[in-house]
Amino acid sequence: MNAHHTGQQRNMPGPEADKPLRMVPDVGEHADADGVLRAYVDPGATLTRAPTARKAIDRFMKARSHDLRTERIDLREVDAAEGAATLRVRYQQFHHDLPIVGATVQAVADVKQAAVIQVDHAAEVDVADAPDPGTAQPLDAVRKNALAPFQGDFASAEIVGDELVYLRDTARPPLPETDYPTASIALLKKGQKPDGALHLVHDLLVETTGPFEHFRVVMDAVSGKLLWLALAGKYVTAGLRVFMPDPVTESDDGTVHGASSTATLDALCHDAQAEVAPAAGGRFRLDGDWFRCTDWDTPAFPQPEETSPDFTYRPYPADRAFLSANAYYWLDSFARYLRTLGNTTLNTNMVKVEVDAQAYDGQDQSEWHGTLTPPRIRFGEGGAPDAGDLGVIGHEYTHGVFDWLDAQHGGSGSYEHSVCDALPAIYRDRFNPDGHRRTETFPFDNNATDRWSTERRLDVTQRFDAPAFNGFGVNLRNSMLGTALWRCYLGMGGDSPDAAVRIAAADAINRTMLEMLLIVPDDTSSARGHAVSMARGCITADSTLTGGLYSKVMDEAFVNQGLWAPRPVDVYIGDSSADLGTVPSGVPYWTSPDIWVRNNDISTGDNPELGHEPPVNDRPNYLYVRVHNRGTQEAASGAFQVEAFRCDPGTGMLWPTHFRSLGTVVIDQPIPAGGTVRVGPLVWTPQIADHECLVAVVHGAPDPAITATLNGPVPHGLLVRFDNNVAQRNVAPQLAAPGGKTHMSITLRGGLATTTGSWQLDATALPDDTRVSIRTLTRVTQDAELTGCTVTETGAVRSTLEMPGGGTAVVDGFTLEPDDRVAADITIDFSQHAEHLRLYPFVATQYQDGLIAGRMTIQITAVKELEDFFFGNPRSGELHISTCPHWSRLGAGSKVPFLRAEDALARGYSGCAYCQPALHAG
Repeated sequence: MNAHHTGQQRNMPGPEADKPLRMVPDVGEHADADGVLRAYVDPGATLTRAPTARKAIDRFMKARSHDLRTERIDLREVDAAEGAATLRVRYQQFHHDLPIVGATVQAVADVKQAAVIQVDHAAEVDVADAPDPGTAQPLDAVRKNALAPFQGDFASAEIVGDELVYLRDTARPPLPETDYPTASIALLKKGQKPDGALHLVHDLLVETTGPFEHFRVVMDAVSGKLLWLALAGKYVTAGLRVFMPDPVTESDDGTVHGASSTATLDALCHDAQAEVAPAAGGRFRLDGDWFRCTDWDTPAFPQPEETSPDFTYRPYPADRAFLSANAYYWLDSFARYLRTLGNTTLNTNMVKVEVDAQAYDGQDQSEWHGTLTPPRIRFGEGGAPDAGDLGVIGHEYTHGVFDWLDAQHGGSGSYEHSVCDALPAIYRDRFNPDGHRRTETFPFDNNATDRWSTERRLDVTQRFDAPAFNGFGVNLRNSMLGTALWRCYLGMGGDSPDAAVRIAAADAINRTMLEMLLIVPDDTSSARGHAVSMARGCITADSTLTGGLYSKVMDEAFVNQGLWAPRPVDVYIGDSSADLGTVPSGVPYWTSPDIWVRNNDISTGDNPELGHEPPVNDRPNYLYVRVHNRGTQEAASGAFQVEAFRCDPGTGMLWPTHFRSLGTVVIDQPIPAGGTVRVGPLVWTPQIADHECLVAVVHGAPDPAITATLNGPVPHGLLVRFDNNVAQRNVAPQLAAPGGKTHMSITLRGGLATTTGSWQLDATALPDDTRVSIRTLTRVTQDAELTGCTVTETGAVRSTLEMPGGGTAVVDGFTLEPDDRVAADITIDFSQHAEHLRLYPFVATQYQDGLIAGRMTIQITAVKELEDFFFGNPRSGELHISTCPHWSRLGAGSKVPFLRAEDALARGYSGCAYCQPALHAG
């Protein structure tokens, strides 16, 4: 499937080509009760095609205008935004040349596929109840009523923005659970109950002082009455000294808090560097490309200015300037990190932000102000100061990310907070090597002493499908979606002990969340459907970014959080004897019992259920695959197909680059829920002696394999772990007589680009009197750092390393070019003390730039009781049995055991004329 990725990518449908690939729930088309097409969902991009993404959207909107009923309304394109892999076009509905708020059609296309993948239609088909614009009162006539709610609680209030628009009055912004420092619940409750009518309104922006705040105020332009109001703001190379990432995370001590001793906090400070502007007037300031520290709120606090670019201060509360330095450093680091994720719209729209790290007059509150130019962030000093916690710092800045992507998801009162909590927490994890308090969103700010919430975490157990969901508060709902996103990160590699794997997983999920915000239609509710839309959008985003590499991992995480039910048909091929289809699968993932080989066709009377036989070269062999269905519905006959592949054994294999198809079989029988079917045989004639690397893929529209949609080569190990439709048998079985030698060769492969590699050899399972010899290219060993092994022979082209059994060895720091191939011949001088028929695994693991590129296990079976085995003499090429008259003359190195004579004959041996005359070649 997709064996060659050249030119424009085209994903593969299943055997039922007219059905969309079920990569997310509710794929297909969805119309309302009046027959209006309201949603189109095809993340697999198999239903529509065009030369470009832009043309795909244009053609869809034109061809489906009748189904959308858009030919009856005034719909205008107002925005086109491009992410890393998607194009989003938004159309705004107008009536009498005035926009109707929320009445939009949003179309999203996969750029590489040049196909529409999602359309969300929220326009008003029937506007018969719309008031005439001539009935609207002027702004001055409604000004008094608009400002009345702010009298008494604020020093002043003025209207700084006004837009005359239509608005369907169906809902109210969600209320906070407690008062904000600048806005009480009583204030935010003011207005009328929604009546469902289409109103002509003045949509106002009101700015207050004493305290400063921005509010959105919606006034009925005809009656002059207040409909509702809401907060417009969104809450919760110089030398610097900063927390890394915060005192509680680094120390793993929950008793550390904002009033801890200076000595305690000082011990948790670290030197760091960030870029600032050149000195002005002989003074350096915390002012750079993306941020400037300034002061607005009382009490006044002059921002740091230094004669040299050195902003090292004792930690707060000993020196309040520390908060400015800490906030500046982490904001600058976080913003520059986000820019590396390749989101075109975000990188284009990002602007410089002003920061007050000593705001709110000592209150425990922080806020993003995107309605100001330039935008502002205010950090309060109450409790543990917010500017001392990377979680809070990143949270507020992520609100700005929503603004720059023009994604409106409810700010503080809806699931915008889920991303604002999860994305910075996942970023912070790379600065937390000991894994302390990983799921606490604000470890320092929300410490045990100053605790203000027990719900703002990323490990909550509550589910979206719980009967009690309607009673859950906003913070808990946000944390539920945040937890699901964190679980996605863990499944994508965030649970790895390898830091490089965790960082790659963090980049992948964070890039996905940014792309998702360009796909999901705006929504400000805290209803379950909004969370489902964002979760589904993550999978759709991944389908555009990677072709769905992480889609099943995310689906599993979202199912486990109760966002939707498990897929009704969920086929899988086990990755190991313990694998029950869970995604991602564990280790080992390369020993599938559901892929096996038989040497004879079933027509000869062979029973495939007798299990795996080693393949025999130069003659047909018969491959079988067992497919399970862990779903709740039967998989229909003809809905799925199985394709098998082979690859020369080794590590660093790329899919599909290094794999060759052995054939495809359509499953012509149903697979019952909870049941299995045997598929095959697929016939092939192997050419590689000793071992084969086999992969099987089951694919169909109800449960597509990600091999059908991948948009580029990937390390094959990710494919196997991240999709239960894919399995691999990658064990090279070897028999060895005690005191004898076992030989095999494996290949280390280069990646997509030049990489710095590491090769880890694990012989801990082998007896300690075993000796392992590795002969490979000198260019791999000459500049590498060797641990646990020594060079015994050095040549111009090839060198030999040795290591003992019972230990591990590492060859670290060698370079491999793209698609490089380095052969390594391994000889194991096996122990005299091995137990008969015991398996002794030898494991070789290849890393590329710190990431696992592949792992191969060589199982060595000790043979001491000789009667049932054949033995090859590699010196003479003869095959013997233990009763041969010449047996006593054979040394240990001349006894290579085989379970069957056929296996030896396939490897070039000929029967001994004395003990195996029938197999003697003459």
